[in-house]
Amino acid sequence: MINYFEVILVLVIIALGAWIWKLYQNKQEGEREASALEKEKDEYADLGKGLAEYNKKLQEKREAAINKIIEMLSEKKKIGSGDVADALRVSSRTAVRYLDEIEKQGMARQVGRVGKSVFYTRK
Repeated sequence: MINYFEVILVLVIIALGAWIWKLYQNKQEGEREASALEKEKDEYADLGKGLAEYNKKLQEKREAAINKIIEMLSEKKKIGSGDVADALRVSSRTAVRYLDEIEKQGMARQVGRVGKSVFYTRK
């Protein structure tokens, strides 16, 4: 004859085993998510360091270009954006931005408004 107590006991043991297995799976999933988040956090930190270094290099390049332009202004009485673009191997628009910055700093003066007739002199 079937002992109902033993059947219920086996079912309870099976249910507890399934519950413990599910808890273990949830724990593993949580650990994987935590690991992935930590890795992502590290990647963002590395990216931030990379951007900081990149911005620092850009700033150094910009300062070197401005110093070169100031040197050019010392050697010549006037220079145009084309002269700067050729000397620095940059676009004419970048050359104009550099010259505008030098003008804002009070180290040069723009003569002319627009076009090819514009040139810069040392103040």
